Amino acid sequence: MPRTFPGTAAAATSGPRRTRCVIRPAEHADRHALAQVVARATHWMDHRPRPATPGGCPLLSMLGAVDRGHPLTWLLLDGVTIRSCALVLKNPMRDEHGRDMPGGALWIDDLYEDRDGPDRDGYGPHLVGWLVDYGARERVQWLAADTADQAAADDLGDRYGLEVLPTPTSAFLLRRRTRRLTRLTDTVHAQLPPCARRRRRL
Repeated sequence: MPRTFPGTAAAATSGPRRTRCVIRPAEHADRHALAQVVARATHWMDHRPRPATPGGCPLLSMLGAVDRGHPLTWLLLDGVTIRSCALVLKNPMRDEHGRDMPGGALWIDDLYEDRDGPDRDGYGPHLVGWLVDYGARERVQWLAADTADQAAADDLGDRYGLEVLPTPTSAFLLRRRTRRLTRLTDTVHAQLPPCARRRRRL
């Protein structure tokens, strides 16, 4: 059963207040717990669980990977319970015509969110919002994703604050400019790896 954070009961009687959560890179030791999350949580593109195997889940395939100092797999935890997880690749940004744009992007390749917790509508968007801030701190200009499903694109645009752009290939580009979101990140305890902490001190 998830741990209750200090102040949660008081917040329930004193108006809306988001529980402080933990965001950190996923590690190989998280594999068993993550496989259980993937098997029951909803995938952000189609709102259904995906097969909890490396072949059916890119996030599990890339678990614990780091690219140029950037962790690729991330977790959002409520206490010890994983509520959302994402695979985020650092690649060049492109426009809706497939042309490279100035500045890099964090591309969300895979994302799951727990729809059974007390903040079930907020876990995925909270992780995405934190990635908008993280990207700005990493000097990356965009958070992006793409899908061929128009219904999914429209839903993701609304729920995650993403601009939806149709492309000539009948796919949809989803994007959001990165920026510092101090008020949001004040609700997060981010456990960053040493390589990321060193870059921020430069």
